[in-house]
Amino acid sequence: MTAGPPEVWTGPSILAGAGALFVGVVLGVEANGFVELADQAPVPSDGPGAALLLLPFLTCFGVPFALLASLLGVLPTVSTARWASGRLTGRDVWWWVPAVAVVLVGAGVAAFGITRRPEPGPLVLGWLSGTALLTGAALLARDAALHGGRLRRILGYGALSTVAVFGIGAALYATGLVTEYRPPKVDAAELAGTWTDGRGGTLTLAADGTARAEALTDHDADTGVGPVPEPGKHRCTGEGTWSYDPGDSTTWQQSVQLFIKGCPFGGGIEGLRISGTAERPELNWEYGDIDSPDWYTLTR
Repeated sequence: MTAGPPEVWTGPSILAGAGALFVGVVLGVEANGFVELADQAPVPSDGPGAALLLLPFLTCFGVPFALLASLLGVLPTVSTARWASGRLTGRDVWWWVPAVAVVLVGAGVAAFGITRRPEPGPLVLGWLSGTALLTGAALLARDAALHGGRLRRILGYGALSTVAVFGIGAALYATGLVTEYRPPKVDAAELAGTWTDGRGGTLTLAADGTARAEALTDHDADTGVGPVPEPGKHRCTGEGTWSYDPGDSTTWQQSVQLFIKGCPFGGGIEGLRISGTAERPELNWEYGDIDSPDWYTLTR
């Protein structure tokens, strides 16, 4: 009687899957930090340093979640791949792991897309990154089941990968192959005119310092689900004043101080932040969660 493949649900497999997930998330945060440096945004990115800042948090809270995710996601993927491979090919082959991961992550992303309806771009990116993370963790867990513990090797190569990603990212920006984004320098004369939110709301900034809002979205009053309220709901119209603040040293500190009676915009210390490009500047108002805000953007 021929012995079957080694058991999947073992301590080394669980630890290997959790270690791979932990390393993958750290690398993802680090790489995303470099990408965000080049993205247009109303506020400067934390950059790859966010990975270092978040490392204590990820270690304290991420490790238990990684272990749980290994039990609930990684090992079931390996087990399902082994079962499907045995039923359809008669043997245990590794390439069934990414095939199962694609289906499982795709189902989760599809459910999220149907319920939350995000933009297609982030949805596709989430599917690709989630599939890559689950596939890598499942393959390493499968390897640990076949050949024994792999946790030290995973963490060691993960540390080297972190250094490599930082070196490559720093080199790209240092050589000018990728340019760090900075808001365009503007002045009050350039800001005067009519701005729109693309949904029927407008903001007119007059050269004499007066301002008028027409049907701007009042996100503070919006009680709907998601960042975009129902058309025509929770709008504000009013008149007031505005001024341009050039900031002290960098273009990141520029802002438009706006005071509109009947509207929540501009009353804060930060005002409306400036982003976009010199040819197409944008005005941005922060709302929502203070730690992870959404932005209400106005363009020409």
